[in-house]
Amino acid sequence: MRHIKWGLVVGLVILTLVSLGGGVTAIAKGTDKTVTFGQLTAKNPKRLAAIRQAARQQILKQAKAKKGNQITAVYQVKLPTHMTKKATLTPDGLQMNLLANHFKLKKITIPYSQLKGKVVNRYLPKANRTKSVKTTKMVALTFDDGPDPKLTPRLLKTLKKYHVHATFFEVGQSVARYPKISRAVLAGGNELGNHSWNHPNFNSIGTAKTVSQVTRTNRAIYQATGTLPQYVRPPYGNITAAEGRAIEQPVVRWSVDSRDWAYLNTRKDINEVMKDTHGGDIVLMHDIHAQSVAAAPTIIKRLKAKGYKLVTVSELLNYHALPGLQYFGAHDYRTTGK
Repeated sequence: MRHIKWGLVVGLVILTLVSLGGGVTAIAKGTDKTVTFGQLTAKNPKRLAAIRQAARQQILKQAKAKKGNQITAVYQVKLPTHMTKKATLTPDGLQMNLLANHFKLKKITIPYSQLKGKVVNRYLPKANRTKSVKTTKMVALTFDDGPDPKLTPRLLKTLKKYHVHATFFEVGQSVARYPKISRAVLAGGNELGNHSWNHPNFNSIGTAKTVSQVTRTNRAIYQATGTLPQYVRPPYGNITAAEGRAIEQPVVRWSVDSRDWAYLNTRKDINEVMKDTHGGDIVLMHDIHAQSVAAAPTIIKRLKAKGYKLVTVSELLNYHALPGLQYFGAHDYRTTGK
């Protein structure tokens, strides 16, 4: 009898925990829980936009999409915009029902690993929750305008040699030309972002053309790597609030500009970065200039000697980057276009 009573007590405790919601529900074997998007996001519309972003990646994955028109079509799928809409926490991820769509999918299940920082922590398994991080000794190196067929592979070798990772904001037309290099960027543990199709000034082309630039580049990156890029870095840093709302991706700017494109001088590149970089900074460089790539080993060694850990943008931002916001550093963000 004691064993039976004890089993009943344990069962009641588990049921109580499940009824409270949170990570226990998400990972309990054989347990599903219905939640609203308002609960998942604490009624934050930017978090909901981030869930939509993750949903597009999952739709493409489940549909095994490869063709360019399929990648374009994913942006036409109607995804939740209201906090009262419901989803289901399952042992495998967040399950969402879909309206009729091009892919003929009735539902998708987004792995919890793709929702880190997007969903309120208590609704995620412990392994996928964000924790407080100290960014005073973290720096994110970023490289724009690639991939370059010679210089990007050289830079990747440098990053591998010194056991560090960086974030590459790539131009779509170059990704289409050199897809193997974009795959190598990700294979090395680095991160890929969207830097437009052919580097126009978004402020001068209008919202519709900006969306086209971003979508076309997302398509090129997906076709090259099987992954939609999370971030957009607008050329010249220029983007309007309307464009930010329309593209529905976090915008990443920078807090340290190496001005390597102006100097084209390895020593000046090194000095400029070392003079201005502090913990929590996002450093802007380019992997299309030989002088910049040549400067990277010294910059990495000197930053590491100062005790800095060189990380991806996602690590620096602790996976909390949300659409509608632009990020200049670890704790410096504001509404896109402002």
